[in-house]
Amino acid sequence: MTCRISIIQEDTRYCYVCGRYGTEIHHIYFGVGNRKLSEKYHCVVGLCPYHHRGNKGVHQNRELDLILKKTAQEAFEAHYPNIDFLAVFGRNYIFNN
Repeated sequence: MTCRISIIQEDTRYCYVCGRYGTEIHHIYFGVGNRKLSEKYHCVVGLCPYHHRGNKGVHQNRELDLILKKTAQEAFEAHYPNIDFLAVFGRNYIFNN
């Protein structure tokens, strides 16, 4: 089951970008192992199909992808102050692009 609890967004039923109701869960950090870590640490957001899989969606839009990664890192560091983000996800998205 996909995690719908988010440290970034109060209600993942609404698109984080446009506010539309009816979303798909986007794992902000994806790839080998990171999808499970995104779920474990609730680094997910709800995105409407357009902002998730569309032509300008997060999987096609590097700028939106980085914004979400930076936002999630900030939320992670606030929510889990005793856990090193870099040790978990292997990259600092706030200072590196």
